[in-house]
Amino acid sequence: MKLTPASNISLLWGQLIIESLVRNGVEHVFIAPGSRSTPLTLAAHAHPNVVLHTHFDERGLGFFALGAAKALAAPVAVITTSGTAVANLYPAVIEAKLTQVPLIILSADRPEELQQCGANQAIDQVGIFASHTVWDINLATASTQIPANYLLTQVEQGLFIQQQQAGPIHINCKFREPFYAKQQSQDLSHYLASINPWLISGAPYLQKTTGSSSIPPLSDWAELQQQRGIIVVGRLTQIEQAQDLAAFAQSLGWPLLMDIQSSGKGHPWALNYYDQLLHHPEFVEQLNQAELVLQFGDRLVSKRLLHFLSQTRARLIQVQPHLDATSPNHIMGQYCCAEIEPWLLAHPVNQHQPWGAALYQADQAMAQLIGQQGYELTEFSVAHSLTRLAPDNSALFIGNSLPVRLMDMFAEPNSKQQRIFTNRGASGIDGLLASAVGVATILDHRPTTLLIGDTSLLHDLNSLALSSQLQSALVVIALNNDGGSIFNLLPLPDDEAVAEQCYQLPHGLDFANAAKMFGLQYVKPCSQQEFELDYAAALIEPGITLIEICVPAKQSSEMIQHLATQVPQLEL
Repeated sequence: MKLTPASNISLLWGQLIIESLVRNGVEHVFIAPGSRSTPLTLAAHAHPNVVLHTHFDERGLGFFALGAAKALAAPVAVITTSGTAVANLYPAVIEAKLTQVPLIILSADRPEELQQCGANQAIDQVGIFASHTVWDINLATASTQIPANYLLTQVEQGLFIQQQQAGPIHINCKFREPFYAKQQSQDLSHYLASINPWLISGAPYLQKTTGSSSIPPLSDWAELQQQRGIIVVGRLTQIEQAQDLAAFAQSLGWPLLMDIQSSGKGHPWALNYYDQLLHHPEFVEQLNQAELVLQFGDRLVSKRLLHFLSQTRARLIQVQPHLDATSPNHIMGQYCCAEIEPWLLAHPVNQHQPWGAALYQADQAMAQLIGQQGYELTEFSVAHSLTRLAPDNSALFIGNSLPVRLMDMFAEPNSKQQRIFTNRGASGIDGLLASAVGVATILDHRPTTLLIGDTSLLHDLNSLALSSQLQSALVVIALNNDGGSIFNLLPLPDDEAVAEQCYQLPHGLDFANAAKMFGLQYVKPCSQQEFELDYAAALIEPGITLIEICVPAKQSSEMIQHLATQVPQLEL
């Protein structure tokens, strides 16, 4: 490998950092404009093995990269200039930490002599992300007095830690002027002598390994298979995991409860409408016959399921590939830190103990009740039909607040393979559009659909500008109920004026002019049939198509509450 000739040490350090990332598997780099970050930006731009993505808004850029890293299941790098540009990445970094997404933050910074002296665009960036990274370092200022070995060792140590504990890392890079090629020039050939073997090798600088990753089986696994168990599946990162777990549950004969984030909710063996059925005393009584709950994945959407798990007397065993605590009800149980595939291989099924036929009969009764809700265009009808309408092998990104709850409660089961993405770490409404664009950018051979609320879309409106970078279709379905309709499901103050002013925040806006401003295709269907036709047409249009569904503010909350009163009356 031969570096591009660098005229100053700052540019050379930028090249070494980017080359180190590439040798450790990084292919995609996301940048926002800035001057101090020039050494990193030019190095990324010039590298033949880097795919470059840009956004003018650092907050959106962070989520853009987050979505891409989720779709890749691999690290991506983010480059920003100094100052508040770095701080704008904070929400995306928090989400990445909570959902174990490998972001690499490269922040440019001023050297020591320009700190705390009133220098422009200089803030304290050391440890700026606090506990929301798995590793961070404040590099020494780029200098010929500091060997290149130091730089490579520090950067690759962070990458190694990230491989062991998925999550964001932060590398703060201090550059002293000059850092433009046209400025002062130096002969730096002698500086690289100490790393010549690395330059020639094409391999990472540090080649570390860890101990055995074999999974010890549960000592009483043979006995456990003879019990009445249920399988609960939360957020997964790969659709193949959902398929493997469904087959595992079916071979055991145990009921299967799959969260919408598992990408397997519609499997024929899954109980699709358990959230609503938990309103039914007989269903709860049947479910309470379980002696064992085996949970894979985390961050369940259904509050009713979380409550059930906190009340059941069944033994809990949870398998997840990270060390973070993910039991909000602090349930006593056995927690296994392991990847799903090797855990399943270590626990072959040799007992078939089917039970829970009444649970599946209840699920069918609930499906019939949902089918009786009519075909009027509503948030409910969109959420219920979306998995049926979305193509096989496509991606669905589901926004927070009401959309993800509607999908988890009511999505129609089907046999299609659809990758489901969410940002359910901090469950924020910021950056959802940018994250969906990141997913669509990586999965450019298949369409992506984003189901998002109006307030969430307003929060990230400028990320509509990313449409020009898309080669495939991203269909944005905006559920416009004029504000935060989710609050209608909560026990707000009886004074409607207070509820509106402090919680729902009605805005009275639509998105037609926003679509026009960003040059997007825009439709506003008036019926479910129109929506389905518009959606089918949008799936073949490159770039973003915005489909706006305008509904009364209380429509969904009233429908959910009405269904909740009907569920206990079902004959199971």
